[in-house]
Amino acid sequence: MSRENVEVVRGMWAAYARGDVEALDAYAEDTVWDDTRYRPDGAVHRARDALVDVVLTWRATWEDHDIEVEEVLDAGDDRVAVMLRESGRGKGGGVQMTNRWGVVMTLRSGQIVHTMVYRAPEEALEAVGLSE
Repeated sequence: MSRENVEVVRGMWAAYARGDVEALDAYAEDTVWDDTRYRPDGAVHRARDALVDVVLTWRATWEDHDIEVEEVLDAGDDRVAVMLRESGRGKGGGVQMTNRWGVVMTLRSGQIVHTMVYRAPEEALEAVGLSE
């Protein structure tokens, strides 16, 4: 199942990077997206509808936005670790930014049920025991 999980996650991020919000269909209805380890004001978003709202709000803040998947790894126990690079410029002449971050996604029956977001790819790798 781990290869299939990696492909589900890889496909979701590829679609998301193209701006395809339907990529969020890879998430289970009862999914949880946890930002508490990523942002000081991080929240836990419960349910796919809540995640769609967060993504649409996030995308609306950007004049241009790009997300690049650097690496997708099978982390065992139905988990997939993803290393990401995000860049963009905020609307209204906002500041250009580039950020690297990591996520650990847990899947059940081919859908993403939990995502933990980390400030750095290394933190995500450490969380799943793949750090050097």
